[in-house]
Amino acid sequence: RAAANPATAPTLKGALMPTVPKLRSSDTGATNRTPTDHLSTLLQDLDLAGIFERIDIAETEITKAVERHPHAADRLWHAFKLLTPTHERMDHEPVYRAHCRELLDRVAEDDDTRPATAAEICCAMFDISKVTPLSSLAMGLYMRAWLKAGLPDIAKIAEDSEHHEALERSRIDQYEHDTRRALAVDTRKLGTIECRGRHHGEPVDCAYTTGHASDTEVRS
Repeated sequence: RAAANPATAPTLKGALMPTVPKLRSSDTGATNRTPTDHLSTLLQDLDLAGIFERIDIAETEITKAVERHPHAADRLWHAFKLLTPTHERMDHEPVYRAHCRELLDRVAEDDDTRPATAAEICCAMFDISKVTPLSSLAMGLYMRAWLKAGLPDIAKIAEDSEHHEALERSRIDQYEHDTRRALAVDTRKLGTIECRGRHHGEPVDCAYTTGHASDTEVRS
């Protein structure tokens, strides 16, 4: 896993700058909350998704991805194994959906699936913000990742993000690049796909069929 380049951007620890208190959902309307407070609160309070619900979410996101990328339908079906949650915050449905969407879009375009997703960056920044305040650069990345993940635009996050982007866009670009590499999951890749010609037990004309159809085909 490649580490962030300290000469061009701070590492995750370097981006850290007294503890951000956990907030109750009833506190989110307070006027003295910082953007970090609002983002961290929302990540704590988003609806929980259990393991079976996460499976349904993954299946739904695959179906939606096929609609967006019909040319990659077979490859997307076999991408289910890539959609493993990598952080406890992915128990929250919007975060997990965002994670799945980005990975599936990468699969469809045959892009590298190992670098961190925007959702994973948000989760990392959430962890950091619970320990110590974020630097301006880290906050800029947090907001950018939040918006890229399609998470709710609360507390004028988009407006605040524009401010950070105007001041330090190129530094955030480099920091995002280095952070995605630093948080990469090296084993998260499709590899060779082998299919027995059945999806969900139904015979299909899959581009990756390598043998005879079986009665109990599972995702390869």
